Amino acid sequence: MHRGRTQSAWRVALPLAAALCACQGCATIKRIAVFTYDRVNDTGDMVDLGITFSKKRCLSVYACGLGLATLGGGYFDGYYAGLGGGRLGIMRHYHRTVGLLAYSFEEYAWGQFDINDPATLNRRHVGPIGILFFPRPRACRGGPA
Repeated sequence: MHRGRTQSAWRVALPLAAALCACQGCATIKRIAVFTYDRVNDTGDMVDLGITFSKKRCLSVYACGLGLATLGGGYFDGYYAGLGGGRLGIMRHYHRTVGLLAYSFEEYAWGQFDINDPATLNRRHVGPIGILFFPRPRACRGGPA
């Protein structure tokens, strides 16, 4: 690319980037930093990347697509090392999952929880059938709805 084209590309790109930030209410450096920090946190909530280990025998093989559909299933009660549940580090983790794409059930917990206390666990039904017939997350077995 010629030097003249590069300079004119920057002359267009920088004001355009500034205008896009201003449109979102991020006109100050502080607001831009807060907005960026919030988007990084959102990404952390969407991605789980790490390894699991447990003293118990567990088997879990499944894939979850954007929290909308799950294929596979399994049970795990142990520890997770990596980025998971919106946190980074080594933490307790539990999940019980059955996924058939059109309908999936997930019960899970990160960090501090008690498997015998339903109020400390998360439960959700996903997939087209799960979203249609179970439109909001519900508490587990006897917990508050």
